[in-house]
Amino acid sequence: MVNPVERCSRVELASGSKIPCLGLGTYLNTERTKEVIKSAILDHGYRHIDTATDYENEAQIGEALEECMAVGVAREDLFITTKIWISDYGDIEGACRESLRKLRLSYIDMFMMHWMVLPLDFESEDWRPTTPPFYLLWKQMEGLVDQNLVKNIAVSNCTIPMMVDLLAGCRIKPAVN
Repeated sequence: MVNPVERCSRVELASGSKIPCLGLGTYLNTERTKEVIKSAILDHGYRHIDTATDYENEAQIGEALEECMAVGVAREDLFITTKIWISDYGDIEGACRESLRKLRLSYIDMFMMHWMVLPLDFESEDWRPTTPPFYLLWKQMEGLVDQNLVKNIAVSNCTIPMMVDLLAGCRIKPAVN
């Protein structure tokens, strides 16, 4: 059984979760992803893996995570972050469940809204938004925590005006931006 050593400190989030200070980002990592993730975890002590739906590598990461856990890395020692893409704002729970399936996990440590840009219909006369307002989308994110599908919810690339709007009505504040 492997007992790889974690090699960085952690910071406690408002939820009580402890996030490793150093994480492995997987953007543009679509070749040999499984091998890279396994080596990062087993050989180099990484515990925080960061991915996103839009990176198109969640399934390969899931295979690597499953193999690492099979040789002794405890799930609770890992911190897995993934992000929902704008195109999935219409079905946040469905997108989360699909990420869980691909990652082969029962929960996600941090689920983020990626690139918080309000999609507008520029063909309409008044450039109408094509998704609900962010505060309503955030309520759906909070529901994921309530269902124990995710431990923390967060935003990525959120502007100050968007953050102020979101904070005005949220029950669970974003863990990070």
